[in-house]
Amino acid sequence: MMDLSNLRSVNLVLTAQCNMRCGYCYQNAKKSRRMSWDTLRSALDLARESARHEVGVHFLGGEPCLEFPMVRRAVEYLEESRPPGRRYDYGISTNGTLLTEEMCAFLDGRRFETQISFDGVPGAQEARQSGSFTVLDRLIDRLRGEHSGLFKWRVKIAVTVSPESIPYLADSIEYFLGKNVRQIAMMPSIVIKTPWDLERIAEIDAQFDRIYHSSLRHWQRTREIPVAVFQNRYDDAGMPWGEDMMCGVPSGGAIVIDADGQVCGCTVHAMSYQDIESPFLHDALRRMAMGPIGADNFAARYAEFPEAACGTGLFHNKRRKYSTYGRCGECPYVGECSICPTSIGHIPGNIDPDRVPDFSCAYNRVSLKYRALFPRQPRPQELLRGPAGIAAEMERWRIIADAVRAAPRVGAGES
Repeated sequence: MMDLSNLRSVNLVLTAQCNMRCGYCYQNAKKSRRMSWDTLRSALDLARESARHEVGVHFLGGEPCLEFPMVRRAVEYLEESRPPGRRYDYGISTNGTLLTEEMCAFLDGRRFETQISFDGVPGAQEARQSGSFTVLDRLIDRLRGEHSGLFKWRVKIAVTVSPESIPYLADSIEYFLGKNVRQIAMMPSIVIKTPWDLERIAEIDAQFDRIYHSSLRHWQRTREIPVAVFQNRYDDAGMPWGEDMMCGVPSGGAIVIDADGQVCGCTVHAMSYQDIESPFLHDALRRMAMGPIGADNFAARYAEFPEAACGTGLFHNKRRKYSTYGRCGECPYVGECSICPTSIGHIPGNIDPDRVPDFSCAYNRVSLKYRALFPRQPRPQELLRGPAGIAAEMERWRIIADAVRAAPRVGAGES
């Protein structure tokens, strides 16, 4: 059973409101709800009481910049009573369009991990909100010029990939590489509103062929690998929570407190900003809900969460799951694949916990195929082996150079 004293991360949905209305966003019921200070303080007290030396405190929304004074107040509250040896790892996830210079200076000074949702070139980004590309393009330039430490070490660009944005994907990644962004994470949308044509996997493949070659050239030029799917590709790569689980949420250690003070295991489970149309998914989220943070039985509900998540059937038995492309247990990438379990409940009319979305499957099959092609990166201990480590590094760069010159162009039929 999980114990609150071992809490690893506290994630705070400060508001259910957002200044954008992205078509693919699972937060389909933006409201004016905001977290009260009493609720926020109770959540922060959980972080203070954790026995861990490092505890993550992450500010979310909606759009958390709408409640930035609460971010400041929360940090001040934690820092004024921080126990000796304790470190709080602060983070914020934002669409970036409301980030002022004053906010950026605060995030830089407090060493916030700053995730900016930005889908890329105008064709991709304008589908989210007209005019937002120009705002974020200027933000990236400002961060790079005026807050270089924040930009270099603690800014991550989060790209949500939807069927509509596939034609722009390679252009978008090349745009970010040209801006010297050092962390680029891509993930498929958990809500797909348009039917996915199975043959379009060839389009994803063509886009990743370009991303693969661009990333190789960037690595050769800068010794950096910004695209997350290509990072840390060791021979024994796999998900840390094991091959039978879809994601790490049921492993515990992290909680989300939404704007109404309700506690759940993941941001996509929070109900303060979404209306769930699927009775199947609604029931699963109800069974996993931990109730209000101030409830007398909160600790017990937290301890019961892993079993409740297991009972939904969404998170486990990954090898048994399937899409139209095939069964997960027969896929060569099953050990490295991660598909948001909640997306299963967003498939229109689906009530089978083993049925994963075709679009997510197609995206993962292709991205992991190109990950497997990317040159292996040396482990840190290998580089500490003196001449042997240097020789290994030189061999690595020879492999990279060869790959850039003659990387195979893999056809979609091999996906």
